Amino acid sequence: MQISISNAIGGGGGAKGGGTAPFENTKSTRFDGVDDFCETSANYSELDGKNKATFSFWIQPPSTIANFKIISSTIKNSTASHHQFQIILTTSALIQISMHSSSKYIRASSTPLNLNAWNHVMYCIDTSQGVGSQRGRVFINGVDSTSSTTVSGTFATSTGALYIGENENGYYNPFEGAIDEFAIWSGTDQRANVSEIYGGGVAVDLNNLATAPSPTTWYRMGDGDTFPTLQDTNGSADLTMTNMTSGNIVTDVPT
Repeated sequence: MQISISNAIGGGGGAKGGGTAPFENTKSTRFDGVDDFCETSANYSELDGKNKATFSFWIQPPSTIANFKIISSTIKNSTASHHQFQIILTTSALIQISMHSSSKYIRASSTPLNLNAWNHVMYCIDTSQGVGSQRGRVFINGVDSTSSTTVSGTFATSTGALYIGENENGYYNPFEGAIDEFAIWSGTDQRANVSEIYGGGVAVDLNNLATAPSPTTWYRMGDGDTFPTLQDTNGSADLTMTNMTSGNIVTDVPT
């Protein structure tokens, strides 16, 4: 599917290379759940010491989920359960992000993702909020689906790469399914802009939104990419596709 909007990539938010082509979303990246993953070549330090962040991505889980699956992670030390942040998918199709370890989390335990279908997930963190329940929210397909949150403090210093589809320490299991338009806003909480980032059910140009600023890190997950590199559209944290082929970039996108 091709989606065109009036604003051009590069016109409003630091996209690499400028360009005037209308925004298109025609590709995503599919993971086999066995050994596929993507990683940056250096430590991902964009979140170090921050108390605010936003994560946004599209995800298509498989029809069944046999084990906990890693969606994305960055470690803070070599202990298997420790991380700067980690996003997982449970066997019940419930999604959770955590800081530091599994004890500081945002859960949507009453709102499972739709299996074998595209879902938009957006996590908004602001641990400066005085009320604990407002420090973290999760939105699924544009709707606040938060059931509980215990996030606090700041993001630890990263000691490793940003991974998509796996944890560097091998915690839990590689992701199975497809991911598209993975973005991080470091240092800002974009919960006020959920609707425009969600886009009503289709991927949108995150560099040319009416209100929300451009993300710090944005992976198109195939569009404009050349295997084995998934470009960080707004920064230098490019991903390398590992144990994958060019066939892992597929023409299946949110519609």
